[in-house]
Amino acid sequence: MTNYYAALVDELYQLGVREAVISPGSRSTPLAMLFCEHGFKIFVNIDERSAGFFALGISKENERPVILVCTSGTAVANYLPALVEARYSQAPLIVLTADRPPELRHVGSPQSIDQNKIFSNYVKYYEELSLPEENETMYRYVRVVMQKAYSGAMSKGYGAVHINVPIREPLIPDLSKLDFAKGRQNIKFEILRGAPFFTFDDLILKNKHGLILCGPDTYSNYHHEILELGGRLKAPVLADPLSNMRNFSNDIIIDGYDAFLKSDIIKKDLEPQFIIHFGQAPVSKRLQQFLSMHQDALYLQVAETFQYSNPSLSTKKYIVSSPAAFAKAIRIQNGSTEYLNRWIYYQKKMRDGLNGAKREINLFEGKLIQIIQNLMPQESRLFVSNSMPIRDMDYFFESRNQNIKVFCNRGANGIDGTVSSALGVSVSNKQTVLLTGDLSFYHDLNGLLVGKTHSLNLLIVLMNNNGGGIFRYLPQYKEKHFDYLFLTPHGINFEGLKTLYDIKYYEAKDYQEFENLFSRALVLEGIKLVEVKIDLELSKVLHDKYTALGI
Repeated sequence: MTNYYAALVDELYQLGVREAVISPGSRSTPLAMLFCEHGFKIFVNIDERSAGFFALGISKENERPVILVCTSGTAVANYLPALVEARYSQAPLIVLTADRPPELRHVGSPQSIDQNKIFSNYVKYYEELSLPEENETMYRYVRVVMQKAYSGAMSKGYGAVHINVPIREPLIPDLSKLDFAKGRQNIKFEILRGAPFFTFDDLILKNKHGLILCGPDTYSNYHHEILELGGRLKAPVLADPLSNMRNFSNDIIIDGYDAFLKSDIIKKDLEPQFIIHFGQAPVSKRLQQFLSMHQDALYLQVAETFQYSNPSLSTKKYIVSSPAAFAKAIRIQNGSTEYLNRWIYYQKKMRDGLNGAKREINLFEGKLIQIIQNLMPQESRLFVSNSMPIRDMDYFFESRNQNIKVFCNRGANGIDGTVSSALGVSVSNKQTVLLTGDLSFYHDLNGLLVGKTHSLNLLIVLMNNNGGGIFRYLPQYKEKHFDYLFLTPHGINFEGLKTLYDIKYYEAKDYQEFENLFSRALVLEGIKLVEVKIDLELSKVLHDKYTALGI
């Protein structure tokens, strides 16, 4: 555990923290010893209540966070008065409370209380640290937690943050194996605030090859600025389906990445020197794996407020700025298009393969999405459920000049509440379509009632594969009890909703019938359900066929 906690300590120093106020105790031994081993100025205060106010005074004088370290139990509670004052006088503090590991909680172990969120809303940020593992991923992880803690404390207005640190015995670190550099990045993490677009040194991007990632952002209004930035930097713009960047036609927009990034060879060939990330984490798991592979790239996250949205744990600079203003501020012009052309090459080859689904005669989700995209009117709304539908959108909903706003509850990625959220969108009186799988639809059938009682208009396209088809794409599909535990075939007759909720129900049995029903239902009032029954086994075969690389 030595170097895991050493990485924690070192990252705080790298971020510019210099003072630690430590109250003696057994469980916090590794933290206390490692802070002493590093270059921090250490103050020992035996009374945690006094220690909290002492740290508060240092913080007010220096306008930077001060670390508080204590053992587990009631020692933690004694910090509360100082944290209340920090909350209201806006003083930055980083509180590290040692704790018993999970197996020693709620079993009568001494000095063990419930420390999770003990300070309630008197701290700006809370997280419980994972138990230590000695590997590079966990060294990066613990450093990112400290980055989030520092950023939370220093966000305007300042305040305290609380990180609970469970620690197992043995408690004494092995100083003979101490290496504070574990997990340290080649570029130090930095958060730029205020008006960073006036001070940001865009020369760090000069003559470098990299990419722009537009993740989900319901409120994005900076598409033109990002495309102009991509043009200046000669950088591909990777457009998540929920970025609404796919409402534009431009050679630099890449929308087939999830398919061609299957290849490890291509992942290596497309190694970037910089990544500029707008929006939330992308839908595509393969894209996230690609980002994780290239830890040495200069990774910039840009958002108007601080919210770490990079599961690859590789952000080097977090820029608190309007995305549009930041994009406009990058004025350099890169010359070489060689890196961009590689992305365009893979994109065109992959899009040709994906568009092959347009010739498919069997009912297939990919072709249904292509038809829906063709039939959606301008300024319409498309709400997509999680699980397979949003992943199919990532493959088959292509970039073109259009005006279709795409929504999905991608914050927590759950499959509940989809019908209700889509009905909420429909209140805009824009023509609204819900694209959903059967399990997501089943989870929110009672949401149909508000549509009936308020006479709302919504067209629901139900792609019904009779269960959890997404699990066919995961390692579990080879395991014992797979069908019973994961596929969960339900056999629900959704036509019964005609009677239950007085909706209009249709079943499309071929593509021509689907097009006719979709077009007709879209202009009818009320809630309309068009069901398409999907053969689960055939669907998997067709997915594999049309997302094959062919390169």
